Amino acid sequence: MNADVMIEDAKLARCRTMRMDAEIKRDRFAQQRAAWECLKFFENIPTTKVDFRRRFNEMAGDDVTLLRAFYNVKIDDELLTMICRFWNVRI
Repeated sequence: MNADVMIEDAKLARCRTMRMDAEIKRDRFAQQRAAWECLKFFENIPTTKVDFRRRFNEMAGDDVTLLRAFYNVKIDDELLTMICRFWNVRI
């Protein structure tokens, strides 16, 4: 009987782990969607670094923070470089 309890406990723990993994993945998907919305801010502007820098400076601070966290970038210049690469802007 103790073996049955242990097996059930193991299944419950596995189920919790699977739910946590699913939650993290869902959150990651939400983060990706939010990052894409921020990146779309650069859509349809001239593809020069000067124009992208100007547009970057117009971004809401929360959007910059979100992108920095999502891409694990510490410095705004690194983030701008990454955004330029994403949109195929010569640096």
